[in-house]
Amino acid sequence: MSARVPAPGTDSPAGLELIFKVDGVITLLERHGEMTAAELAEALGEPLSSTYRMLQSLTGVGWIDRSPRRGYYRLGLPMMTIGSFVEDSLDIREVARPSLQLLLRETSSTSFLCVRRGSRAVCVDRLEGRAVRSLAMQLGSSLPMYAGAAPLALLAFLPEPEQELVLRQGSELPGDPHRPAAGKLERILADVRRNGYAVSDGDVTTGIAALGAPVFNHRHELVASISISGLRAQILGSKLRRNSAMLIQAASAVSVALGDEAS
Repeated sequence: MSARVPAPGTDSPAGLELIFKVDGVITLLERHGEMTAAELAEALGEPLSSTYRMLQSLTGVGWIDRSPRRGYYRLGLPMMTIGSFVEDSLDIREVARPSLQLLLRETSSTSFLCVRRGSRAVCVDRLEGRAVRSLAMQLGSSLPMYAGAAPLALLAFLPEPEQELVLRQGSELPGDPHRPAAGKLERILADVRRNGYAVSDGDVTTGIAALGAPVFNHRHELVASISISGLRAQILGSKLRRNSAMLIQAASAVSVALGDEAS
């Protein structure tokens, strides 16, 4: 990676040139996690002595910290806090809305965006389909993560320790669907991971089917799932292949918009 430093010989104020150099340091540490002064100097194309002085200044104001590894530097807490604030401020509903609208337009099915809250999946956006109005997963409502396509898509792609914690704790509420037996649920989750999408066939509402797929952020961390739901004939049978392909593509588009390079 090359730092965004003005080319030699260009007419650039000293203050602006220093800002570019600091930006280069922050960007490099953000990408690589930890680097030595020599590694930073080489990447920036700067003398080691001036790079070291800049690192001392940035350490003094807390923008970077010395790593426990001798000779290495990393981002300081203020920089990490700012990054987290920006990430948290990104409204995933706004990012996902175009994909939900596309799914609604192409399938005429209700489209959902769900996020994990503890051991439940909460609906944070819903675009109503034209064939049937399901009472399940209204905006703001939730389901246990073992039931329904969007919740299953979340559960299946959780890191294994978190998945085990969700299954161990549970948070069943009155009216929730029955939890599948452990062996059956394991097979369901394995199918979801293999196929890349989850299938719900009447387990939440009789006669209603749904498909769900995971959404990842720029660190390829699971952050949400999107789904479509409607009458069984709308979703499954001869329409399953097309619907699942569109859903996976839509979920990938949301992930890419969130910075996920693996999608």
